[in-house]
Amino acid sequence: MRVRDHIALSTTGAVLVSPWLGRGALGLWAGSVLIDADHYLWFCLQERQWNPRAAARFFNAPDPPQHSATRVLHSPLATLAVLLLGIRHRRLWPVALGMALHAALDVHHEARMDEARAAALERDGHSCQACGTRAHVGTHLGRQPMLLPSYEARNLTSLCAPCHESAHASGA
Repeated sequence: MRVRDHIALSTTGAVLVSPWLGRGALGLWAGSVLIDADHYLWFCLQERQWNPRAAARFFNAPDPPQHSATRVLHSPLATLAVLLLGIRHRRLWPVALGMALHAALDVHHEARMDEARAAALERDGHSCQACGTRAHVGTHLGRQPMLLPSYEARNLTSLCAPCHESAHASGA
């Protein structure tokens, strides 16, 4: 799920629970949004640059790296560590809850996207819609709402790896 979608959902959730959590709603929001810092830190160390826009482009590429270091804060151990720290510092409980909610949204998002990808590949006969090959065909998300993801197969196109790269290079 895109960072801006996490920000929108986290902000909405924090506003909705603020009557019950009070200032804890800010911790919930922070845990849910700042968990993505692991992606940015990995990018900075790997690419030796600190440009957030370059990091966003990097992770929005056709097949961004899925190195475990890009997801350190997304692990159950990281959430558990924050929960355990919350035993001494109660203000960390909402942060841990925000981290857990973020991870749950990621799992839900991937499951829904996998369904949409499978439907698009089936619809397209598992062949690249640009060149016709049937080798190494995946999907390309051509259309996406400005805010919040769409899980409709009609927004996906089946493309082989080279055509997928070309689609991203052209901004399609």
